[in-house]
Amino acid sequence: MQTANSIDYAVIACYFALMIVTALFVMRFNTGAKEYFRGGSRIPWLVAGLSAFMSGFSAWTFTGGAGVAYRSGIGVIGLYIGNALAFLLGYLFFAARWRRTRITTVMEYLTARFGQTTHQIFSWALIMLQLVTSAIMLFGLSLFISAASGYSVQSIIVVTSAIIIFYCVVGGLWAVVMVDFLQASILLPFCLVLVIASLNKVGGLLGLVHGLPHSMLTIHMTGEFGFDYLILWAVIACIGYNTSAMAQRYFSVEDETAAKRVSLLCCGLFFLGAFIWFIPPMAMRILYPDLHAIWPALPNPSEAAYVVASLTLLPHGLIGIMLAAMFSTTMANLSALFNLESAILTKDIYQELIRKTASERELLIVGWVNTLLIGGVTMLIAIMLASSRKSIFEVMVSFELLRMFSYGVPALLGLAIKKAPWWSGLASFTTGLILGTLGDFVYHWTYIEQVVIVLPITVAVFLLSMLFDRGDTPARAKLFHNLDTPINVQAELSDEPDYSRPVFRFLSRAIAFIALASMLLLVTTAPAQRATILWFAAITLGLSGCLWFLCGRDAPATMKAN
Repeated sequence: MQTANSIDYAVIACYFALMIVTALFVMRFNTGAKEYFRGGSRIPWLVAGLSAFMSGFSAWTFTGGAGVAYRSGIGVIGLYIGNALAFLLGYLFFAARWRRTRITTVMEYLTARFGQTTHQIFSWALIMLQLVTSAIMLFGLSLFISAASGYSVQSIIVVTSAIIIFYCVVGGLWAVVMVDFLQASILLPFCLVLVIASLNKVGGLLGLVHGLPHSMLTIHMTGEFGFDYLILWAVIACIGYNTSAMAQRYFSVEDETAAKRVSLLCCGLFFLGAFIWFIPPMAMRILYPDLHAIWPALPNPSEAAYVVASLTLLPHGLIGIMLAAMFSTTMANLSALFNLESAILTKDIYQELIRKTASERELLIVGWVNTLLIGGVTMLIAIMLASSRKSIFEVMVSFELLRMFSYGVPALLGLAIKKAPWWSGLASFTTGLILGTLGDFVYHWTYIEQVVIVLPITVAVFLLSMLFDRGDTPARAKLFHNLDTPINVQAELSDEPDYSRPVFRFLSRAIAFIALASMLLLVTTAPAQRATILWFAAITLGLSGCLWFLCGRDAPATMKAN
């Protein structure tokens, strides 16, 4: 089996250079905290939608998720259908409400809904939980890259952190969403090419079905990734994908219609992706039934199934694109979390507690510093995780559940239910945090036990608090008045410039550059493998052409929500 070589590393270097150029291009858009943390609510819905998709599509898909597909088969498809259903719920209800809150950070509305005390406790707690979640994603990416390149996990963590921190600090949310869009333009063609190559290697779809054990083609009622697990996963996804960094995408676009289109785009991409992302690792189950024999040093060899597929089936150059695609998934997720956490530190903590009169320029500078701080702490936690023998999937699920139980439940219910007292959020938060911590770290409950026990109790605490509601506060009344008031784009965003034309022009040209540059790999590729490069270039160039046709030649009115 081949490993990455100098050609692949050159491809990765070009990829990082393009990310840096993109961040420098959008740097001029950031004149204050509003632009840095929410894009001035002028981000086109197509860009915000692909960014939301990429932010929910971390390198876990290619490590922990691939390991699940390699071990358990089609059950993993249900996980991503659950994600699609979560975005469908966002389309039907939460996307429009988040946009109408007219906020800059996901914590900001908590002051009006639950009061200053709840706001501060939630802000600090979410930062702590998100730091660990970010570190898990960074560790997962570094494990993948280490398996493909031979470099140590720790060194890859340090280098990757430095790159992500740079473009997050320079460009803010505009850089996050623009880079995410370009990353999707690399990831989607790469995945399609690898799926084609994998199916060709095992004799097509019928060969895949006939070659896998029967247990991998069946979803059982119980057991690992049975129906009960998948249903509860969908419930948790509905909470997770409608709060936190995803909600930030909803209020970064101009109005409710645009926010709903963001959700609908993500729903469609996750639903379609559920049936193609995991074909390569399942094909590797046929070709390499024992991955432990290939990488005995890895604590969970099945999590390298995507690496094996890429190194087995792709020529050099596309292996580099594979590594770049892996970087792109985690960079999208981490950059979103870095920007979110920096926004909370800057707006919800620094401005609220230290400098209430801080100017937009001052908040922008504080945001830069906070992004550096968050990135550094995330890097240190990831290095600590690298010494752990616990599965990436298990670690990720543990902390995601803790975040859902404590923050997610009261955040969503508070947005949907008006008649609950100010302390309802804090009571629900405390219940979820205590029970979730005890269940995972003391009693070692399974995923199903945690969701079945903790989630209903946390929800019940919030709902029972409605019995003690004493009526609206002025802040709560104003919040729900906003939720009932449609966005008036001309009146509310008249001072925010529309960057749609330069944004789409830059993106269409950058994607075309990726396609044409990839064709240079034909020079160093054996004739038998050139078809894979041509497929990648053709799909990528097609994306550029579609984007230019829709948005590049004229002002992109077709991509606006009006």
